[in-house]
Amino acid sequence: MRSSPQRAAEICGVDADDIRCAARLLGTAERLLSTVLQGFYQSHQATAAAVQVNNIHLVRGMLGKPGCGILQMNGQPTAENTRECGADGDLPGFRNWSNDEHVADLARVWNIEPQQIPHYAPPTHAMQMFRYAEEGTLRMLWVTATNPAVSLPELSRIRDILAQTRLFLVVEDIFMTETAELADVVLPAAAWGEKTGTFTNADRTVHLSEKAIEPPGFARSDLDIFLDYARRMDFRDKDGRPLMWWTDPESAFEAWKKCSAGRPCDYTGLSYDKLRGGSGIQWPCNADYPDGTERLYTDAGFWAHPDYCEAYGKDLITGAPLEPTEYRAMNAYGRAIIKAAEYIRPHEPTTADFPFALITGRTLYHFHTRTKTARAPQLQGAAPEMWVEVSRRDAGRLGIAEGDTVEVSTRAAGSAAPPGSAASATACCSCRSITAIGTPGATVAIIGLPMSSR
Repeated sequence: MRSSPQRAAEICGVDADDIRCAARLLGTAERLLSTVLQGFYQSHQATAAAVQVNNIHLVRGMLGKPGCGILQMNGQPTAENTRECGADGDLPGFRNWSNDEHVADLARVWNIEPQQIPHYAPPTHAMQMFRYAEEGTLRMLWVTATNPAVSLPELSRIRDILAQTRLFLVVEDIFMTETAELADVVLPAAAWGEKTGTFTNADRTVHLSEKAIEPPGFARSDLDIFLDYARRMDFRDKDGRPLMWWTDPESAFEAWKKCSAGRPCDYTGLSYDKLRGGSGIQWPCNADYPDGTERLYTDAGFWAHPDYCEAYGKDLITGAPLEPTEYRAMNAYGRAIIKAAEYIRPHEPTTADFPFALITGRTLYHFHTRTKTARAPQLQGAAPEMWVEVSRRDAGRLGIAEGDTVEVSTRAAGSAAPPGSAASATACCSCRSITAIGTPGATVAIIGLPMSSR
């Protein structure tokens, strides 16, 4: 597989000399810190793109040193926690679904039989869950702290699925969201500041967030709701004891410490009292590192050994998971792996009828589906409606002026699409450029697009 700056320029629309300049910056920097966020994760060949950032750091040796590293960032606070504890469908403690010993170890921690932990296939992703619900093979959804009636693709279809009478929908949230409006049962949840718990930054720093006020009305913390549900369902371990023996945030944290023992995110050296004593502690924190671990990979050791790794990886083109035997043959000693992937054209390339590529962006004033920010008058007033940014050249060709209302439709909607399939937005004719920003004693080149000034 070979490529060139010119080939990349043809694909990306970025001048080949600019690509060479970026490569020179990355290839000669004395220190290199990279951050990766939703622009990668929610794009074409997203996994492959994120892996290439890892590759650059591996090739340059820019890991385990001061001022070096990769922050594979999260889209929202506590997302790192969901990955660590398995709340996104993975096994807790970065255990490997395909490793029977990992499953048996988790069963030992929970005191259940290994076969009670389903591990015959990778976790079912959200769009597949909705496909099952659409087909009728999945009859219940419990939605917590997310708003799929706004956030998912193919919204018209998703809303139809959520509204099915045969689907029993439970929504647990702090406000009556668009998804909650379709629910059979709504469980009012406590918000930040109304409950106690820990959260972890992308740099592994664990913080304690103390409860400040009581939640209003009948609202309860997520932990209380789940524990109440577990008690009512009478979940028990193999000795007949309650499966969830913890009763409050601190005892739940103690249970999590036992679950994390020996894994990359080892919390065994942490406690609520210890976290109250400072501004956060980085895992792993255990008997070997009682004050936490400031920097990983200082010994060039990685968590990639076949007996320890979280996953055996996937084919970056097909997405097919590697078999354990394949991974062991490829990486018997647990070294870091350089993985490349060829460019694949998008499934929906631009055409004469649909000549534009839509890139979703962020605004300073709203967060995700606006569940909270739209209820703040100052934020809603600053950005009350959608807008679409169009280059001045395209706007002039199409006769679009600043402030016009335009309709944006996709090939998926088509010409015979039902009303509401297209989105109306206010046009913002922009002229973006890539510029350097000055910092004390240095000039930093921005590689990529600047944020909107709107």
